[in-house]
Amino acid sequence: MLERRDVLGGAAVTEPAWPGYRVSLAAYVCSLLDPQVIADLDLAAHGYSAYRKDPASFTPLADGRSLLLGSNEAANAREVARFDERDVAGLAAFEAEAQRLGAALFATFADAEPSFERFDPATRATLEGSAADLVERYVRSDVLAATLATDGLIGTAAGPRDPGTGYVLAHHWAGRALGVQGAWGFVRGGMGTVSTAAAGAARAAGATLRTGAVVERIAVRDGRAARVELRDGTSIAARSVLVNADPQTLFLRLLDRADVPPALLARAQAWRAGGVSLKINLALGELPDFHARPGTHAQPHHRATIHVAPSIAFLQRAYDDAQHLGTSPEPMLECFMQTPTDPALAPPGKHILSIFAQYFPYERSDGPWRPGDREAFADRIVAQLAAYAPNLPGAIEHRQILAAPDIEATLGIAGGHIFHGDLLPGQIYGDRFGVRGGIDGLYLCGSGTHPGGCVSGFPGRRAAAAVIADAGSL
Repeated sequence: MLERRDVLGGAAVTEPAWPGYRVSLAAYVCSLLDPQVIADLDLAAHGYSAYRKDPASFTPLADGRSLLLGSNEAANAREVARFDERDVAGLAAFEAEAQRLGAALFATFADAEPSFERFDPATRATLEGSAADLVERYVRSDVLAATLATDGLIGTAAGPRDPGTGYVLAHHWAGRALGVQGAWGFVRGGMGTVSTAAAGAARAAGATLRTGAVVERIAVRDGRAARVELRDGTSIAARSVLVNADPQTLFLRLLDRADVPPALLARAQAWRAGGVSLKINLALGELPDFHARPGTHAQPHHRATIHVAPSIAFLQRAYDDAQHLGTSPEPMLECFMQTPTDPALAPPGKHILSIFAQYFPYERSDGPWRPGDREAFADRIVAQLAAYAPNLPGAIEHRQILAAPDIEATLGIAGGHIFHGDLLPGQIYGDRFGVRGGIDGLYLCGSGTHPGGCVSGFPGRRAAAAVIADAGSL
């Protein structure tokens, strides 16, 4: 196993960022990790331990009200009724439908030949529709609708009323890693624990893992992937080559284009893989003190996903503005703090706030990224949060900013797209890249193949199954 960086795990890593802090650099929450992979690799024996994020979401509003949702149905009903009593039943109906859709997707994630046609016409129509249409079918209040719709937007170059975001929403309800359909949680020790546990299982099975091993080229001989060549001059012969890089990196950079079948080359060139997410990690001297729920002592809302998403109109405007202005003046924000439930990640009394902001495209309509942009955008986002938690600017001790170009440069993902390409119609199921790479002995095991992103393990499981199935023909 060859890793270009000095730390194993790609986007699922936990790294020391500042003295006493260990930060989940990119991926930060867990849901879709395949329970069969967890069991087959005995990841728990190698340190993997996940726990549910509960409450699930907290959405503060400018008028001082807020919405807090979790696993307690009675508490949820009280929260929702303060905005619209009809939404108590609406939320229950939405969750039932989202769980149904998520379960239907989950049942297809290990398919050797994924096909969107497997779903009935009504389900396909919902998945091909918008997140807003799906949510507004059940709920009325702006804050609840927006809170639910954000699952259809994460990592996606689309707004809530755009077709296909219904699929993205359902994708985020497909996970079962925590034993509850659609539940999300944290991994003890940060997301890097997923990778270190997998590495431990691999070593126990006899694998050799190398870091700082930059692959420059995959050599093809007689129509078969035969050798991997490293930047340091090392050349490694291989019977099979499994590639966890994104499709554009594989087909447009690691392979000689003359070796790539023309149809695959054309698909890679046309692949929509421009990231739109800006990730900020903040080291805090104290917890945010929200107008809506005052106090810097740990409270339930500090454990939840914190949304700045007051309405679907707000979310759509954030996307539309980015199309015309280059970036969103008032972006959608999803914020997470694992330290209230895993304090070992920070010094005593300190915390880490991770912010996921959209939309900040890899390719902007107002021109290329400039050196001062990241800090200016981070200032804008901190000010946006300070309207809800005024102590936040003064609590920040350090900050780390990753725009899409930084994700590309740091993690090697072309376009900085967290899913290795949009999970929208035309790029899902059979329209995603196959695990067999069009060249004998070459396999894709990353998020560019079905079912896509979210640290699921399914692409690797599917690729491994293909290698095993093909071994008899060697």
